[in-house]
Amino acid sequence: MLLLQFDTDPDCQARREILEKTGFTLAVAEPRWPTFFDAVNREQPDLIVIAANILPSHALEAARYLGDGFNTRNIPVLLVDVNPKDEMRARSSAPRARIVAREELAQAVQQTLQPKVSS
Repeated sequence: MLLLQFDTDPDCQARREILEKTGFTLAVAEPRWPTFFDAVNREQPDLIVIAANILPSHALEAARYLGDGFNTRNIPVLLVDVNPKDEMRARSSAPRARIVAREELAQAVQQTLQPKVSS
């Protein structure tokens, strides 16, 4: 699993802890274009989580590019910490991404990745 979030985000550690507790391998990078693609190619994640509270335009752009990319469009993307005022823009910019609240993040990860583990 790959978490895209800015290092300056004060919620970095909280998100990391939530994801680490799921038991899945976690890699972290920033959602900066085009370097996040390097992380995706290097890590080859089964799931990408993108934090959208710091510079939501970067998060939504990353989610859109991943959803449109030939070799990335089948990787599930979760957008977390989307401000309610940005929710409509997130849905139209990145229609393949699933928007989840931080409280639902661990459950969303489990639901997304569990079938892959048991198959």
